Amino acid sequence: MTRHFIDEAVDVSGDTLLSLLMVEGHEVGRRFRLGERPVTAGRDSHLDVVLADGEVSRLHCLVSVLDGAVVVEDLGSTNGTFVNSHRISTRAPLSVGSLLRVGEHIFRCERISTRDFERAEEQHRDIQRAASYVKSLLPRPLSDGPIRTEWMLRPSARLGGDALGYQLLHEHTFSIYLIDVSGHGVGAAMLSVSVLNVLREQALPATDVKDPVRVLSTLNTMFQMDRHDDQYFTMWYGVYDSLERTLTYGTAGHHPAYLVPPARGETRPLKASGPVVGAMPEARFQAERTPISAGSLLYLFSDGVFEVRTAERQWRLDDFVPLLAQPVSDDRSECRRLYQEVKSVSRPGPREDDFSLLVVTFP
Repeated sequence: MTRHFIDEAVDVSGDTLLSLLMVEGHEVGRRFRLGERPVTAGRDSHLDVVLADGEVSRLHCLVSVLDGAVVVEDLGSTNGTFVNSHRISTRAPLSVGSLLRVGEHIFRCERISTRDFERAEEQHRDIQRAASYVKSLLPRPLSDGPIRTEWMLRPSARLGGDALGYQLLHEHTFSIYLIDVSGHGVGAAMLSVSVLNVLREQALPATDVKDPVRVLSTLNTMFQMDRHDDQYFTMWYGVYDSLERTLTYGTAGHHPAYLVPPARGETRPLKASGPVVGAMPEARFQAERTPISAGSLLYLFSDGVFEVRTAERQWRLDDFVPLLAQPVSDDRSECRRLYQEVKSVSRPGPREDDFSLLVVTFP
């Protein structure tokens, strides 16, 4: 290897080493050690860094440490390998602090002590077990049957405070909900898991789960923030009645969900009055009802979907909503389409909030 690839020599002997820290992707916070043996990345399950990402080639790129400097090599990938937003042709230096993008995954090259790396590995294993438990509570997408669903949940940290769900309550009623807990990390995840378990098991005392007002009121009583580490959450909760073809819904400090007709081209906000859950013991909530036409799509999402920073400014809800009315894609799911639309305008780097999106198609 010629010397022009040596951008920044780093002493990796003794107590320090080089690593790649995933700052965006499926395992945010995961570290990968770099050393004399090249590290391979791609979709293939036998590689060192396995990326389950449709934009990643089976054998995508190679990262090596040569003469104390990090070098990344693209291995003929379809969609390219990027260093600090610049697509590399074949090989390029990856200096400490630089960002490496492979598909939807972004890594930062860092120098770290061996002791800190080992601690990070142990912490990753613990958090991975917790993340697997959270994932096990989420419902499977419904691709068959009268009601179809798809969802995407990408935490900004390894554990996030967002949760979503849906379930058949009775023969003709179907509940739909999304929770957004304040903050991030383990504490927020623990609260969202508690709320999710209560809803999944329909364990709300003396509460008709078909009534959004009663559900939100009972949750507000159960999860007052002074008894839950000063954490609160926003929520959207709806119940679809297939006989009446109506959707009854309530919100707790949450922005609207949006209903889009089969012809597309327009969006209808679905929001009711109500404060966040946990802030006020005597909070009052209201419910609204809307008819549902066949083939309509409901879009329910957290604020991390639209509160993104572009190169020029901070996005708002009004910037995101027009994307919902655009035509659906033949080769991408709606969640994937919207995720890629948002990502295309976001500035590089890790997300500041969880990305949670649920799309429900009514028969």
